[in-house]
Amino acid sequence: MIKPERGSKASGALVASSAPRSPWLGILKTCVAYTVGVGTLASLAAWPILGAREAGSLAFGCALIVVFFGVSLLVAEWAGRYRSAWALPAFLFMYIAKILGMGFLVLFSGLPDWVLAPYFMWGALGSLVLWQFGEIRAFSRARLPIFNSDDPSPSPSAGGDHGQP
Repeated sequence: MIKPERGSKASGALVASSAPRSPWLGILKTCVAYTVGVGTLASLAAWPILGAREAGSLAFGCALIVVFFGVSLLVAEWAGRYRSAWALPAFLFMYIAKILGMGFLVLFSGLPDWVLAPYFMWGALGSLVLWQFGEIRAFSRARLPIFNSDDPSPSPSAGGDHGQP
């Protein structure tokens, strides 16, 4: 017997694939790959040209963005595993908490002595843009269910009375 291809039956008919249980870890992986990859390359390229302190400031800005933004995706993943309807509210709550937390750090905390503010800012800003690009790209490619599968109303293909007077 020939083993059927993934997504098809032995008869050759295609079977609809379901959405993943939770898209948040996939989004996190994409964002981390973009941000850390480019941030590492930028820091390594800046090291021999600008110096170790400048490269470290770039890397620190990148790391701060990855930590703050990664936590919100991890919380959404955790909430989605507990109850799927809680994932997006948890993500939005963490987004607000992240903005307030970063604002607190910027206004009241200050930077370590070894960090140069302009390079830190450019590293954080570049990482933020890359993170948002990765998040939008990954979220747009996620297979999300848009219909409630628990809806008891019959569909026209299920022999319902749609179209009947």
